[in-house]
Amino acid sequence: MELNYTVIIGQIFGIAGMLMTIFSMQCRSNQNFFRCQTAGGVLFMISFMLLGAWSGAIMNVFGILRPELFRREKIAASKWTLPGLLIFLLMLSLLLIFVWKENPFLVLLVFVAQGAGTCAMATQNGKLIRLGQLYVVSPLWLTYNILVPIPSIGGIITETFNIISVLVALFRYRKTGFTKK
Repeated sequence: MELNYTVIIGQIFGIAGMLMTIFSMQCRSNQNFFRCQTAGGVLFMISFMLLGAWSGAIMNVFGILRPELFRREKIAASKWTLPGLLIFLLMLSLLLIFVWKENPFLVLLVFVAQGAGTCAMATQNGKLIRLGQLYVVSPLWLTYNILVPIPSIGGIITETFNIISVLVALFRYRKTGFTKK
């Protein structure tokens, strides 16, 4: 059996993305959460590109931009939050055009996951962001990572640990809450 270095490097980038994403769930501040999410998105985008999972790669481009918008306090707290959310959801819908020829079921999984994550982030509520991750985002990305032609080891581990990490974070901050910063 011949080693495919592209796949190995893709898996390494996925594992690096996994570390950033898992770490983000333990960040108390939304600012740090969004920074780690951005870094994880970049690493996963590269991973999915190397693994040939183009819908995952393209949706991660969106996932890179999204936390950067919501991390900016003036924008996130302004009257532009709802229009910004709608613009981001429209952009996400337009991205479907580029990947629809792939397996439509897999494309819809990541589309719904990114849309739900976007709506949760727009709330700027740490608890709601993590609940969205727990009940929608992670289960859908986990399914995607398992079903793509070359399963993403980092993606599978990430979403499994994200679910556990969110539960831990919700338990840790149940009394003190999450900050809005």
